[in-house]
Amino acid sequence: MTALILVGTMVLLALLGVRLVFAIIIASVVALLVYRPNIPFAVVAQQFLSGIDNFLLLAVAFFFLAGELMNRGGVTRRIVAFAQTCVGHIRGGLGHVNVLSSVFFSGISGSAVADTAAVGSVMIPAMEKSGFSRGFAAAITQTSSVIGPIIPPSIPMIVYAVLAQVSVGKMFLAGIVPGLVVALCLMAVVYVISVIRNYPSDPWAGFGAIARAGAGALVALLTPVIIVGGILGGIMTATEAGAVAVAYAFVVGKFWFRELTWGGCFTALVEAAKGTATVLVIVGASALFAWIVADLKVSTMAAEAIFSITRDPFWVLVLVMLFVLVIGLFLDPLAALVIVVPVFLPTMVSLGIDPIHFGVLIVLNLMIGLTTPPVGYLIYLSAYIARERPEVVIRESLPFLAALIVALLICLVFPAVVLTLPNLYSGG
Repeated sequence: MTALILVGTMVLLALLGVRLVFAIIIASVVALLVYRPNIPFAVVAQQFLSGIDNFLLLAVAFFFLAGELMNRGGVTRRIVAFAQTCVGHIRGGLGHVNVLSSVFFSGISGSAVADTAAVGSVMIPAMEKSGFSRGFAAAITQTSSVIGPIIPPSIPMIVYAVLAQVSVGKMFLAGIVPGLVVALCLMAVVYVISVIRNYPSDPWAGFGAIARAGAGALVALLTPVIIVGGILGGIMTATEAGAVAVAYAFVVGKFWFRELTWGGCFTALVEAAKGTATVLVIVGASALFAWIVADLKVSTMAAEAIFSITRDPFWVLVLVMLFVLVIGLFLDPLAALVIVVPVFLPTMVSLGIDPIHFGVLIVLNLMIGLTTPPVGYLIYLSAYIARERPEVVIRESLPFLAALIVALLICLVFPAVVLTLPNLYSGG
């Protein structure tokens, strides 16, 4: 009964327009008042603070700041130029450039919104000028931006690692191949649509042009190598790697490219502070929510409900993914993450499903929700950049959404796609 009150209050408040993080906190307090009316209210604050009292979460702030500094330091333009020399000659050239730019930029920002804003501001006008429709340009921009939180460094991966108590380094490794699978699926759709609509491609630039553009973008492309290599090599923790990434981004933007201004630094600090505060509030609320969920044995009830349908681990995972796909349509990914993980992770572990595999599937699944109505704010951001109606962007995005679901199914059906690199690192 109390579990129903917890969930019902949260859903009701969300429908009334209350921000989800506050809906989670209020619903948790209401549930406590119902089944533990005499508990000191200070416990609520203690549980909230215990969630954010984690050294690892400092990495979130550092990666936000590193991405902002890189974006304001002239990195995006050089990444796009390098991507264009690599794949611009394929039919639908700039569409492929858009996807590959997102792959490269994902190693810097770890954020889908940052990817859409940075890559979209460069690629959408360029694609429109080359003869692509604005709706198509916005659609491929917003759907390819989901690669940002999958390929390391990734803010959602860090949050999942904190919630699930798994290695950040392994989560980062596990996201590399799925991110590339997503990119290939999207590029396949770009090619097919470009053939049908006769979209243009660029002339082959030649290996010399690739080498020159690669040299210009090299210092930016080294960022994920430094981060992931430092963590996996035991040289530094994820938090220390984030601090190194900030210093590296500042030096590259200020002294190498010489495009990062002091005003840009201040703006980057402000934007990073906003992003970090948002994440920390959600994580704190999740700690309170997870404590109540554990106390009410909600995960046990969820397991019993699933087991009443099937006990086969594969089909249990499929059912959970379908559920996550649905709630991802309505909830912010981080908020959905903190709801889903405490409820379903114990069941997954009991069935022998690797928590690293489950984590990557959850993150990829929730990223799809960013590109779909009604909540999908990447739709509205890309539509704003393209000066196009959101409904046009949604219609043009449908083939790319199908590609994202295919990529999710590949990662679900073939766990080796996710687990090979982490297992190689651990010797498993």
